[in-house]
Amino acid sequence: MSETVLTAPEVITIAEELAEIGRLVDDDDVATTLARYVARAVTLLPGCDRAAITVTTADGTAEVVATAGRALPDLPVPVPDPVGEALTYREPRRLDDTAADDRWPAYADHLRRHGFGSCLTLPLPGTDSAAAFSVLSAEPGRFGQDSHDLALLFTLHAGVAFDNHTLYQDNLRLLGHVQTALRTRTVIAQAQGLLMRHRNQTADEALAALKRMSQQANIKLRDVAATLVAAHHAGRLAQTLREF
Repeated sequence: MSETVLTAPEVITIAEELAEIGRLVDDDDVATTLARYVARAVTLLPGCDRAAITVTTADGTAEVVATAGRALPDLPVPVPDPVGEALTYREPRRLDDTAADDRWPAYADHLRRHGFGSCLTLPLPGTDSAAAFSVLSAEPGRFGQDSHDLALLFTLHAGVAFDNHTLYQDNLRLLGHVQTALRTRTVIAQAQGLLMRHRNQTADEALAALKRMSQQANIKLRDVAATLVAAHHAGRLAQTLREF
């Protein structure tokens, strides 16, 4: 079966839809966004009956994080396949005919038994962790050069969405660390002020006293400070200081 060649306006329409999906990444988690990409791939890529995005996990195994279209059961044991090679080498892999290609015999037989005749896997560019976009067709020879280029368009957009979400989450974590540090610094400064007023100590003396309390009680400095501030608000500062 030869591939279907799309017209320029059809390709532009697909590109516009992919750009719109990418703009939704700020409001959704990455799984939701990637699920949109694979769903649109099944709808828009000629001959595509299944689409999936696979990533390499921290322990080195491959995990499918988004799928759409016809189901494909997992193999009972891992076998060499084009997806694994695309993840490992960050290179495209194409299986044109599951009945004739002998590079991945067990995988090709698995696809053929579940009604697939060809597949194409492309690595997602720019991602810190290895990730790949796969499209499968019930017909052999479905993913020639034109389909490859169109699938590459999906891959580029999905890679950007993946990276944008990762960067967004990293920034949120960094912001959380900064906010925690600021809260810690604030409560320590408040506790210093209480000791300076209650014991007539200097700022350095008060900080040194807080550190001694932390070491002697084996409690984090910020927790000691928070305890003193809370005790002050409850009218028990003198008693709490004696306990330390």
